[in-house]
Amino acid sequence: MSELTNAKAALLGLLSERPMHPYQIEQQVKYREMRSWTDLSMSSIYKLLKALEKDGFVKSTNQVSPENRLRKLHTISGEGKRALREKLESLLSEPEHTKWQVDIGTYNLSLLPSKSVRKALEKYRLGLKEKIEGYNALLKFLQDSGCPPHRFSVATRPVFLLKGEIDWVDSCLSDLSE
Repeated sequence: MSELTNAKAALLGLLSERPMHPYQIEQQVKYREMRSWTDLSMSSIYKLLKALEKDGFVKSTNQVSPENRLRKLHTISGEGKRALREKLESLLSEPEHTKWQVDIGTYNLSLLPSKSVRKALEKYRLGLKEKIEGYNALLKFLQDSGCPPHRFSVATRPVFLLKGEIDWVDSCLSDLSE
């Protein structure tokens, strides 16, 4: 049995809601914008389903569609539910180190004229504010859609992180002024 990766956990999470065909899974990934916070893609879904089935975490049955096409319906197994619960507890309890690309630039600030640094950081700050506006629009959509609070949290978390990043940029800009 292989390790339950984050991508496999995301896929099992979807299947824990209801049995689905790969196309239905892809539609949910797209609708929920899961590509921005998971490693799920159309090509990976098939590969992951095959691996999860091999590990006994997913069961598949063949069905004939109304268009008379053979398709597989995938269902999470009891063992898959157990493995998913374990993985979720681990993900929720262990902080993850995040790599920020901006740290490379920050580490090497001395290689640029201070005017260029200030201009770049101000542009970075503006980009952060634009991202927050985008997330706020998403939050309104989710709220209007009756999104459950635990899923709403996935969209609120980046706003908190981006606001913290703005505070960091403001601190850097202030340090440059001194």
